[in-house]
Amino acid sequence: TLSALPGFPSRRRRSAPLWLMLSRWIPAAGRQRGLLARLGSRAYSYGRVFDAAARDGELRVFVVAGEVSGDSLASRLMASLRKLSPVPVRFAGVGGELMCKEGLQSLFPMEEIAIMGLWELLPHIYNVKRKIKDTLDAAILFRPHAVVTVDSKGFSFRLLQQLKCRYNQKVDSPLHVHYVAPSFWAWKGGESRLSKLHNFVDHMLCILPFEDEICRLHGLPATYVGHPLLDDAAGLNVAGTSLQHKNVDSELSPDMSMRQRSGEAFSLEHGLSSG
Repeated sequence: TLSALPGFPSRRRRSAPLWLMLSRWIPAAGRQRGLLARLGSRAYSYGRVFDAAARDGELRVFVVAGEVSGDSLASRLMASLRKLSPVPVRFAGVGGELMCKEGLQSLFPMEEIAIMGLWELLPHIYNVKRKIKDTLDAAILFRPHAVVTVDSKGFSFRLLQQLKCRYNQKVDSPLHVHYVAPSFWAWKGGESRLSKLHNFVDHMLCILPFEDEICRLHGLPATYVGHPLLDDAAGLNVAGTSLQHKNVDSELSPDMSMRQRSGEAFSLEHGLSSG
């Protein structure tokens, strides 16, 4: 079954940190390829991304985000890629302020494609089509090893579809990754639409714990990576708890503080309840 694939346990509700997930994608020098290289044959082998990057001396990633939330997600992805890649990483594409801080020179302001809803799109449809063409041409010229689109499914999926047509017969077509699965669970019959995405999406990065398994059941490789905002909230909670304990300890006398720690250590060692 699909749940038996390496790295995909059948019951999983906790996400792997983004850097850990990426470390499975990006092989260190001299190590075997990670998870993506073992997922089976596709039009473009996952392992060949890194073979080509090693041969070229750099990993070229074309990344596109059209919303503020996507800008945040993409900037973290870019930082993780740069940290983990065994070769230098060069970015191109469309993004916002946070992505530009990670080294992206955006083709045009991200806000020009941040259009929500049909009625809002209609007055701008010519401009959006032109932006898709401009982005498409820039991606082809950049010769990326991977194309990563973040959310903004209307713009992203049209771009990926047209890219796939442009190099459909070429051997050196890049890996297509989409970050943030579309809300198929909110659509009537939405899950059945997933089977069409594999025509132009090679891998889906999911932020909700049930999405990846459903994607795989419909033939679309996917990984649950969690949501950075939840990770931030958890980090703030841990930091707040640590600060609270530190303040309590500072109010205790040195002798009482030492006794408290000794008592806690004894309880942990012998499995005693703190209550």
